[in-house]
Amino acid sequence: MSAITAPVVLILFIICAAVPPLPLWLRAVAGGELLGLWFYWMWRERVGYRREAVRKNLLNLLPGHAVLFLGLGLVGARAALLLWLALPPLAVLFDLAAHRAPRSIVAFLYAILWFAVFALIHQLIAVGRGLMGTGLLIWSVMTAFAALGYVGLGVIRIKDGKR
Repeated sequence: MSAITAPVVLILFIICAAVPPLPLWLRAVAGGELLGLWFYWMWRERVGYRREAVRKNLLNLLPGHAVLFLGLGLVGARAALLLWLALPPLAVLFDLAAHRAPRSIVAFLYAILWFAVFALIHQLIAVGRGLMGTGLLIWSVMTAFAALGYVGLGVIRIKDGKR
């Protein structure tokens, strides 16, 4: 990560944890997790990647996780935010496993992480748009098919050792 990118990402993390109209404890936990992720990311960039299951083991997607927290908080999807709290530890666990664990465990963690991301995106759109009835059903089926396809291809790529 460049000298310009690191402070910008840190500022983004702080904004995403501070802006949503959520209880203080939830913003504090999320902010602590994002800050911990930032330090982990800096450390990982310094020591390098011994084995990449996917490009830099998904750490480059961490700003997207922060923006997802912001979006969920702004639309009021509070139940989904509890699932979001599992994303940062899962991202670190996936990265650590990618360096030492067998590919089957890495693929399993990849699947859990990405299914959680798809579920959170589903909730962001469903709650934000106020989907109900047939609209919600159609959106749920579309999200499920997209998630199964994306995660399935990623698991195959990891198991075969391709990036």
